[in-house]
Amino acid sequence: MIVLFAAVFAANAQNTPECDAAMAKVASENAKYGTITCKFTKTAHMAMMEKELVSEGNLTYVRPDKLKMEYTTPAGDLLDINGDSFTMVSGKQKRSSNAKGDGRMAVLKNTLLYSVGGDVAAVAAENNATIKFEETTKYYTFTLAKGKGAKSQYVELVLSYSKKDFSLCVMKMVEPNGNYTVYDTPVKEFK
Repeated sequence: MIVLFAAVFAANAQNTPECDAAMAKVASENAKYGTITCKFTKTAHMAMMEKELVSEGNLTYVRPDKLKMEYTTPAGDLLDINGDSFTMVSGKQKRSSNAKGDGRMAVLKNTLLYSVGGDVAAVAAENNATIKFEETTKYYTFTLAKGKGAKSQYVELVLSYSKKDFSLCVMKMVEPNGNYTVYDTPVKEFK
């Protein structure tokens, strides 16, 4: 616990007061939501492909450690996090693992849960990342650049939270080769 606190403190020490205030507001407002449900669109941009790959589905997040992304297009694809259990289905391939025993899967699991749950400081600590903050009329946007030693497969993560309800609306995950994936979740229901 002390190590995590030290990592979060070290990451936050570099942030502007505006960034820290926005992170605190996003975290406190998201803590009020026990369950978030919404439709999502996933757009994958790959350098070797002319067209973007677009997928759609339904997302359910249950605080603190459940996230299910059930794809309707392509039907049957799935990402399911339930505690330390992590399952991904893509086409006919199914991969299940225990995140406790797989460092990369643990980082991905925690990154997704913390991002949807509004805990930008924890995402930064998980990825040993630096944070750049930008505020627009619609969003608080945090750009996290992966630091040395982090096990994440992404070099950059861009999280845009609504200024209206403070929920995650856009997540962009950038790979080392320049490929990136964008998840859009514009309309949500909260419980």
